[in-house]
Amino acid sequence: MSDELLLERILGIINEGKRTATYKLALLLALIDAAVMGPEDGYVETSQIAESVLRLYFPQVGPYTTLNGSAVDLRNMTARSSEFVRAITDLRTLGTRSSFRTLNQIRTYLPDDYVKALKTVENVFKINPIPRLQNVGDSSVPFLYTYSTLSAEDSNKVVHRSGDRIEWLPGVAQRLVVLGTALRPLIEQHWMSDVARWSNISTEAENLQQHLFGQERQRFPLSLREGLSDLQDGKCFYCGGSFSDQRDIDHFIPWARWPNDAIENLVLADNCNSQKSDSLAAVTHLNRWIERNSMHAVKLSDLADQTGVVSSPERSLALAKSTYKFLDENSPLWLAKKEFELRGWLEILALS
Repeated sequence: MSDELLLERILGIINEGKRTATYKLALLLALIDAAVMGPEDGYVETSQIAESVLRLYFPQVGPYTTLNGSAVDLRNMTARSSEFVRAITDLRTLGTRSSFRTLNQIRTYLPDDYVKALKTVENVFKINPIPRLQNVGDSSVPFLYTYSTLSAEDSNKVVHRSGDRIEWLPGVAQRLVVLGTALRPLIEQHWMSDVARWSNISTEAENLQQHLFGQERQRFPLSLREGLSDLQDGKCFYCGGSFSDQRDIDHFIPWARWPNDAIENLVLADNCNSQKSDSLAAVTHLNRWIERNSMHAVKLSDLADQTGVVSSPERSLALAKSTYKFLDENSPLWLAKKEFELRGWLEILALS
């Protein structure tokens, strides 16, 4: 399938005028995430899709405060409630009562409750939208994946199945990796507009988007800066110079490409942070970042626990792998100040 036809079909889903829920948009984001995490695989387990969906909806079921101070329960569909949204809401409430603020903490300390909610999400998505995402009228016309489901009269038995998976169509996962950085903000924009309309609020663009899809990327506690500074011996990650006044937390894989606040994706930098901006770092920086995360895995995990930041080494490495693997050979990579190098042939220690 050509890129043009692939984009046409995806944009048709995103721009669907009679959408009554954000299910399909969530599935598209989960598929992009799955492609990034393992583009070489021929399949994706439905449990992996459910984990991405749960992560997407978890912040959205919390109370939202508008700019005028009103508390609003946001709606992700025209219906008043749904089984999987109730399951996620109950999980969040349970976590709050146990003083666990993040999904990562709940998964660690309330594993049974986490798995129960995850199974509910998975079962709902097995029935809809996974089998229906690619429908054109009443017919299924696969362009992303194939998926075998039970017949309609036996659909209630879906809950008893395990190990279900979708099979990528040839080349689709790789194209989603390349197109994902452009598709993600478009999907989020339509999602935000749907929620605002169904909840009868204004979009309040930045405020609502941060609530739905994550906090502003610069809001990190001072203790995180101190911890990263100690880990880097008080020196900028990129140039190796000693810190003076400026110490900025930088997303090694830029937030503009893949939003990832995991501690493994964070480094401390001086004015190299503004010079690098949203560029990808040169191979020498990449190899040093990989080495740091491997050598200081335990320290990073401990620092994440102490500061309330997520730790996700596997996801961070997978995002880096996919990002660099599919770059054009003429892509510029930031080296220092205003210096860039072309991607060319990359000798990347841990990404081959």
